[in-house]
Amino acid sequence: MDKKSKILLAVILLVALVAIGYTFYRYVIEEDYLITADASCDPETESCFYIPCEDSDCSTNIDYYKVVTKKAFNVSLCDPADSSCDALVCKSGEIDCTVTYCTPDNISDGEECSTATPVN
Repeated sequence: MDKKSKILLAVILLVALVAIGYTFYRYVIEEDYLITADASCDPETESCFYIPCEDSDCSTNIDYYKVVTKKAFNVSLCDPADSSCDALVCKSGEIDCTVTYCTPDNISDGEECSTATPVN
């Protein structure tokens, strides 16, 4: 292998290592990525997603939800079943945080919208 080939190989390896290191730092250390999750929704005041039941027995167990997208570093690390765990909501002034309420334009197969008007 001649000298030019070795230099080119070294530059390519260096660029690859820098890219891998930067990606690791950004995603693992800083947690700089978006998380999208379902959050509880009040069908009385918000236009919520829900999946209608096929059985007549499950009418009281319908789960209403909205979709929250936010940065991973703003999500608390706790068990969602624990009562001391913060709910997944967008706090005032939080950047890169959105709440998606149900509209006829954004429902998937099998989903329906509750009839309330969304609170923005």
